[in-house]
Amino acid sequence: MSDTSHQSPRARRLAPLLLLAVFLPLVCGCLFGEKRPTLSPADEELLGAKADPRLRKEAETGGSGQFAAIAVYRNDVFLHQSEALGKSSLTVLNEMGRTVILLLSPAQIVPLLKDPFLRKAAWIGPQGLLARLDPSLELDLLARFGAGTEDRDVNLLVRLMDVGGAGEERQISAAGFRVVTRAGPNWIVTGPMTGLPKLLEIDRINYIEKAS
Repeated sequence: MSDTSHQSPRARRLAPLLLLAVFLPLVCGCLFGEKRPTLSPADEELLGAKADPRLRKEAETGGSGQFAAIAVYRNDVFLHQSEALGKSSLTVLNEMGRTVILLLSPAQIVPLLKDPFLRKAAWIGPQGLLARLDPSLELDLLARFGAGTEDRDVNLLVRLMDVGGAGEERQISAAGFRVVTRAGPNWIVTGPMTGLPKLLEIDRINYIEKAS
């Protein structure tokens, strides 16, 4: 039988230190981590009325990361909203007619929605993913949201990293699109513009443009 007379006291001394090492990061996370924002019933109602589900989730969970969102106003952005947007801390990435793409943080969502001239807003995604959008498609995105036709199907040309397969097709289907034709890594897909943010999240897609 092995002699444990010298090991047991040592183990007893180490046990509290091991427990501290495990739980201290958790305690610090609770004390110093970012708190979930407190939203009033009026804020919740506003989010339900003007924001899409992903934008609502960002407002409810909080955080400090920035992302692109599309906002639709009741009047022309350039003619009537330029001054207000200029005075705000919001960054305008693109605009056309009554629609604008903004760079937002979660804390800016509710204040944006409180603007009486704003009709609705929707999540697009991290700003870096916009590089996958052809400029003409980005303008079409603005136009369709402004016209209220973002739910109608549109044909898009998706350029994959390679010829793709069943995995990519499942991801495209989960984004609300259907594959129409394939020509090597270039696929024609059809679906609503509201599903475009999910298409952008597919890392096997290099570029998305309007199908000719």
